[in-house]
Amino acid sequence: MGEVSGNAAISRDPASLVIGATAAQIIGGLVPQMSPFVVAGLIDGLSLPERDAGFIASVELLSLATAAILIAPFLSRFSYKRASLFAIIVTLSAQGASIFVAGWSGLLLLRGLAGTGEGVLYAISLSIVASHSQNPEKIFGYFQLVWAIGSIALFSIGGEVTAAFAHRGIFTLLAATSLAFTPLLLLVPNVRAVRDGNTIVAINNRMLGVLLLAAIVLYVAVSAGLFAFSGPLGERVGLDTSAVGYVLTASTLVGLVGAGTATVLNVRWGRATPITGFCVGYILVVLALCLWPDPWAYRIAVIASAVLYYFSLPYLFGLAAALDSSGRWAAAAGAANLLGFAAGPVFAGVVIGASGYASLAAVSSAMIAAAWVLAMYVIGRGYNGRSLRERVPESTA
Repeated sequence: MGEVSGNAAISRDPASLVIGATAAQIIGGLVPQMSPFVVAGLIDGLSLPERDAGFIASVELLSLATAAILIAPFLSRFSYKRASLFAIIVTLSAQGASIFVAGWSGLLLLRGLAGTGEGVLYAISLSIVASHSQNPEKIFGYFQLVWAIGSIALFSIGGEVTAAFAHRGIFTLLAATSLAFTPLLLLVPNVRAVRDGNTIVAINNRMLGVLLLAAIVLYVAVSAGLFAFSGPLGERVGLDTSAVGYVLTASTLVGLVGAGTATVLNVRWGRATPITGFCVGYILVVLALCLWPDPWAYRIAVIASAVLYYFSLPYLFGLAAALDSSGRWAAAAGAANLLGFAAGPVFAGVVIGASGYASLAAVSSAMIAAAWVLAMYVIGRGYNGRSLRERVPESTA
């Protein structure tokens, strides 16, 4: 099986590319990150039942993922900057209007429209890095660092404004945050994705790309499912809601270690070794959370899960970036991440309801193992039947 090796310290990327791509990533991924507050705000502000509030949130997430998937093959036809500016206009318009609309049907339409703009920005952020960065894993690591740091402030503010102003408060926060990052989209390069003209490579990578997307969905679904049920899992070991909240806050802070490690380590040890490491680590986390009823085991496992999650995404997105030079698969990988995020709580709830947490441990471990097998196959098959070793640039630093 072809091991991917290489050095991480590759030539520097322009600061404008890094900043512009990061701004598109934040605006595009803001709603999935803040979805618990959106649901809570809709329930409190519009007196919606949990089902209807969750449906509105799901529509936005689904439109976000769908837009990212559909735009990915066509990004080479558009200027990144122009597409970003068009998408932010759509996003801000829908977010701003959502603050003042009180009707369920109108809000459903607006959140779906907002998700479309956000999905385009999310896809662009990944495609820019994949098609024009000299060091994609490193910038994907920066993305996770920004999310880990920014989430601390966003969660604190989001809780306060949602408690005070319900759905209007959280929608105002989403719109204000998006608006604050909008000027940075002007730094997005005014170029198109690089076309991949090799037809044989494109056909081969279509199969590898689909397999990689399946691996990402499986892996992220397990992570999202465990996160969604972190409260009940904590209660099983004797922790109250307040204590679980402290553990989750600590996990976000310590999660910086995972993002920082991915940024520094990059592909010095190739891609297969880090991917194997975080898959094995996550299986251990699953087993500890579901089968070891000990409060300290729970605390350590939750914190470890955050570190592994922030560490893993740069490598999964980086592997997608290595499949072609146009950034299509990297953009689609972002959509797969969102789909896994949305499917995780449903999958975990069904398994727990049917046969309990022991079955969740078994099924989740099998899903992680399957994700590892698929990722290793992609690495082994490589680029047009060759090892992805040949796609890793040599260090210039």
